[in-house]
Amino acid sequence: MVRNNVITVGEMAGKDYRMADVFRGFGVDFCCGGGQTIAQAATQGGITEEELWTALETATLKAKQPANDFSVLAPQLLAEHILSTHHKYVKEALPVIWEFAQKVAGHHGDTHPELIDLRAAVLHEAEDLLDHLEKEEQVLFPAIKQMAAGEPGLPYVKGAVECMMKEHSSSGESLEEWRRLTNNYQVPEGACNSYRFLFEKLQEFDTDLRQHIHLENNILFPKALALLQEA
Repeated sequence: MVRNNVITVGEMAGKDYRMADVFRGFGVDFCCGGGQTIAQAATQGGITEEELWTALETATLKAKQPANDFSVLAPQLLAEHILSTHHKYVKEALPVIWEFAQKVAGHHGDTHPELIDLRAAVLHEAEDLLDHLEKEEQVLFPAIKQMAAGEPGLPYVKGAVECMMKEHSSSGESLEEWRRLTNNYQVPEGACNSYRFLFEKLQEFDTDLRQHIHLENNILFPKALALLQEA
């Protein structure tokens, strides 16, 4: 592969999921922080730029698995995948997480006051994210499907994409707050089953949402803007 010091990690991850696997392995944020260069990503991952490039080059020697390569999906199919997989997951997981965030904070908030802040952080992200999903489902995704079907480009798509990406950044900040308040989802010694379950669900949600944002920021939205430009 040609080393390009200008291309961002989000662009690389969007074009080749093998790059995303490398970034994920080094703890590099390629979804909400997808605007980073390789040099910046290496700093975040605590490695040298040369080590990161070598890992990326090694990854390109592995065969691609078509089922995992979302970059080849047509925009309307990728949008459907996001809806049926990630939007569905968010709507199912958030009520469970909120239930246990309240329960655990109520039972253990006196000795672990950070759980009170965590409960508030969960509610804040849940409210924002559900509103975000509705805007995608009611406005942006239908517009993308229309353009993919050959209908005229809709002028508000560019502004809608920019708005969604800004809200993705806000979600990324919320996830970082969750990690801070939970010590990266490390359950304290002697924690009860509800405490443990809450942290496991938060970590699961964190992983899913980062993949969700990656698919939109780095693959779906660039495809949508390309359709708009063509129209």
